[in-house]
Amino acid sequence: MKHDPMLMVRSDLLNRIELLQRDCAILSLAKLCDQLDEIRGIAHRYGIEPIERLASLLGSVIAYNGHRQVALTYLSLMHDAAEGESVDPHASSVFLAAAALRGCRPHR
Repeated sequence: MKHDPMLMVRSDLLNRIELLQRDCAILSLAKLCDQLDEIRGIAHRYGIEPIERLASLLGSVIAYNGHRQVALTYLSLMHDAAEGESVDPHASSVFLAAAALRGCRPHR
């Protein structure tokens, strides 16, 4: 039986994202940021830019101001990106635009 490596990576990312969605309210901000960094690193290694960029931006947002409600929106978008087939770099812009439309912009 042949296994598609990208399918396995996406499955791993989905599992990690779902765990963060479930445990977001009880994780310390440091632990949440650490787990986001792991997701970002995996996404970077496999060229899944939408997840990489969302994880990076979310880590910055919650490290700066600790908004957990923002985390759930980003995690939902990351989940959608992990379920998708596209690794097109332009997909990142679509997901980041969706975050902005949902009011999840980082404060400057």
